[in-house]
Amino acid sequence: MRRLIIFIRPFARYLLCVWLLAIIVVSSIPSIPTLKIHTAKVEIRLDYLIHFFEYGILAFMAFLSFAGYEFKMNYRKFILISLGLISFAILDEFHQKLIPGRSFNVKDIQSNILGILAVLIFCMVVFRKIADKIGKG
Repeated sequence: MRRLIIFIRPFARYLLCVWLLAIIVVSSIPSIPTLKIHTAKVEIRLDYLIHFFEYGILAFMAFLSFAGYEFKMNYRKFILISLGLISFAILDEFHQKLIPGRSFNVKDIQSNILGILAVLIFCMVVFRKIADKIGKG
């Protein structure tokens, strides 16, 4: 896993730009059907899970792009990246109001923000522990 991340890292900023562009392109497609699982009593919308992972991947690419040499990030940079990604998520949702057949959904924004924060915090904790182990070993 470590080798894969080290291999991806030089391309992380390019992958980040491609992922941002992919989000914008998919958000611009009119009338995408909502994926749902129907059970006997409940209807579960899968688009919230998709939003979580979509923005989680975005956060992972942002972390790889802007973390330091040992994959560490100070809290100021963490907050700036978080605010930038959250702003993008909110703007993307407003952008969907302009697309025929699409709408603004607060729960989508919540899923986006949860994905961003969960992955950034996960990366901060895990990569810091990995860097500390490598430093001791």
